[in-house]
Amino acid sequence: MDGHVLLLVLAAALLHATWNSIVKGGSNKLFESSMNALGGGLGALLILPFLPAPAPESWGLLALSCCFHLTYYICISQAYDKVDLSMGYTIMRGCAPMITALALLLLLGNHISLTGWGGVLLLCLGILTLTLEHVHKGARAADILICLRTSLVIAGYTLADGYGARASGNGVSYTCWIFFLNIFPIHAYVLWRHGGTYISYLRKRAATGLFGGLCGLGSYGIALWAMTLAPIALVAALRETSVIFGMLLAVIFLHERLSRSRIMAILIVMGGAMLIRLG
Repeated sequence: MDGHVLLLVLAAALLHATWNSIVKGGSNKLFESSMNALGGGLGALLILPFLPAPAPESWGLLALSCCFHLTYYICISQAYDKVDLSMGYTIMRGCAPMITALALLLLLGNHISLTGWGGVLLLCLGILTLTLEHVHKGARAADILICLRTSLVIAGYTLADGYGARASGNGVSYTCWIFFLNIFPIHAYVLWRHGGTYISYLRKRAATGLFGGLCGLGSYGIALWAMTLAPIALVAALRETSVIFGMLLAVIFLHERLSRSRIMAILIVMGGAMLIRLG
């Protein structure tokens, strides 16, 4: 992998961790998630006129992905209401590739290499270490399950988008349509439930929230571009450094404290996720 590609993929990992820290740092996580969807969708809208429409075969998967993303925004906001960024982000990012790999094996019959299985075991070890630390500190099992539930949803839209992008004939166009369409389900839900309260919140936090959405779009766009120049497995593995960036942002901006066991668990999870991607 060329040096400039490597640096840009690391930047994509940082952008991904950044928008998660923005959601966690806001006083209303659901509203922050909605603004994130809005920022990413508006950014995609600027690009869509220059791209071909996805092939009709991909529109069903596009709709399925939108359903998963609506659930994802709700789940991630509930998770960050309950747990620290360093814990929630690590579990959600770490478990998602494990669940995806297992789904590909059990439901779709895809083969997983020994390297991939090694990654699964490392992920289990890291997440178990992180979970035990938080249980020792008084975290409830329900809080852990909220993070795991979010990972399950991430795996769902990952599979939908993976096959949808292939069927679309143009991965960039498919991605931009996902970001644009995601604006509508979450805003219909939030406006129905909260109405003017969300509008008032949006006026106060618009710049930060929309910036988070652009970070999400930029992160995915850079990764997609990098995959055209470098092996997909290497790019995907390198993106898992977002767990490290999430840990650093949690300490610097959210003033979370990191124990030695938590740092070790985060490193183990990142290593396991990388092995799954490479395997």
